[in-house]
Amino acid sequence: MLKMIVRSCFIFVIHAITGIHGLSCTSSSQGQRPIPITILSGFLGSGKTTLLQHLLNNSNGVKIAVVVNDVAEVNIDNKLIVGNTASSSSSKQARPAGIVQLSNGCACCSLSDELLPSVSELITLSDMRCQASGDDSSGFDHIVIELSGVASPRAIRANFQDAEYYGMPLMDRVRLDTIVTVVDCSTFLNYIQDREGKLVDEDESPQLFYKDEKDKIQNDDDKWLFLERKSTGTATVSQLLVEQTEISDVVLLNKIDLLKESDPSKLESIQSLVKALNPRAKVIQTKFGIVEHLEDILAVAHGLGVADAGITDDHRDSLEAMKQLGKHEESSSHHHEHSTGEVCTNPECSDPGHSHSHSHEHANEYQKDQIPGDIGSFVFRARRPFHPTRLLGALKLFPIVRGLPVGIDVQESTFTDEQKLAMSSVIRSKGFCWLADSHIAAYYWSHAGSSFEIQCLGRWWATLSQDEWPQEAREEILLDFDNPSHQESNGFGSVGDRRQEIVLIGKGLNDVRRRTAIQKILESCLVREEEYCMYKTKALTEEETLKHAFENSIPVKMMTF
Repeated sequence: MLKMIVRSCFIFVIHAITGIHGLSCTSSSQGQRPIPITILSGFLGSGKTTLLQHLLNNSNGVKIAVVVNDVAEVNIDNKLIVGNTASSSSSKQARPAGIVQLSNGCACCSLSDELLPSVSELITLSDMRCQASGDDSSGFDHIVIELSGVASPRAIRANFQDAEYYGMPLMDRVRLDTIVTVVDCSTFLNYIQDREGKLVDEDESPQLFYKDEKDKIQNDDDKWLFLERKSTGTATVSQLLVEQTEISDVVLLNKIDLLKESDPSKLESIQSLVKALNPRAKVIQTKFGIVEHLEDILAVAHGLGVADAGITDDHRDSLEAMKQLGKHEESSSHHHEHSTGEVCTNPECSDPGHSHSHSHEHANEYQKDQIPGDIGSFVFRARRPFHPTRLLGALKLFPIVRGLPVGIDVQESTFTDEQKLAMSSVIRSKGFCWLADSHIAAYYWSHAGSSFEIQCLGRWWATLSQDEWPQEAREEILLDFDNPSHQESNGFGSVGDRRQEIVLIGKGLNDVRRRTAIQKILESCLVREEEYCMYKTKALTEEETLKHAFENSIPVKMMTF
């Protein structure tokens, strides 16, 4: 998991006295009804704390417990909030009723098991309030967790899902409901298209953590005095921004006033990109973090959105949402690359020996105005493995500076200028991929901005007997099979769930010519007919032979959450 060190972290509890429509106060069944949790995510300086202040100042009777955790300016944020506690009872400012400090100040760290215990403390505090007042409605209605600007929402989600899976009693009392991401419209495009590939780290990106050199020196001295560790990030800025945008039920486009005055077309591009990255999310434009109605962001997903998903669900939901937006990747031409390079003209062709990487262009269905701006997306599909060496050559055309091996020559002359331009315009690509170095391993491809990685998810379902599948997921698993009756022992009449299914998002990809250029590059990376014949003779019995025959220089990580 992503490791972070945070200067301080506090839990604040705001008590209000009346009710609000849509977010009812705690009922007499407080002990039985799980309290919904909303996560506030977003990059450094996006406006999460401003939004939090707005929520607390306008709670309108909803009793909200808030976990605050800001890595960059926690001291300033802390003063802003704690200062309000001294206000008079007539003040409209937020008035936290209780504070609990976490020992290491980190809400998302492999060393921090303190987030859930802190939530448990809130439940205890809520119960104590009910007992003290003799009124079960005195407990909390909602819990809001503000993540630090460098926190991984995927890791936080995994913490809650693990707690649910292992039957942690706390999960009978709370439910991860909704994840909200705040986007700073004034910096979003610059960061997400970053070409330097710097990590979200105090050494590589000090400007994200300190106001100036004097501030950095002072904080370095404090760390030495208190023997604290520096935060060491493993994600680049673009990777983190993409993850925060994708793992969310609601996206707030904050600081829109800055763009509406200076560059209104930029706001359209941001909205276009956000919608392409996360077509299922509710998008709200805001100024100064002000949301008109609390019910627009608190407990809106009812635990059925990204909180209940995993990487496979995220991928499938993304594909489904793209279809609903009319972004169909299939093409009516059905051109299948055969060993001779000829085009298969049979629309019923289902031979898994052919590449079947459909470059289908339904120009009449791919409506540019369905997602405003110049961002487009499509899905590359194939039922044949990539040759790792040729794939590496193609990946070098992406604007990637981190995650690929260096010192390996790539014959870029084999690509046209049009193809190079098309590949360099891709901002985000992700999905399942099949590499020829293994017939067993299911890989997940993830490229964001200047960073790339391939992770091993485990085994393809096809390598397991259906008796070993989770029966409740059997029908869903079979949706990814080329033939529901697939049997590994029957050879290569079908390939099961092995596939290339990669979503590509970028500038100008609403242009058929640019998508076609990328399509042809990826098709050229698939194993050729003679290579595939050799692959098939070795795949079922000689896995190690494949690793030598199709040497893979692309680093592969194991999926951790």
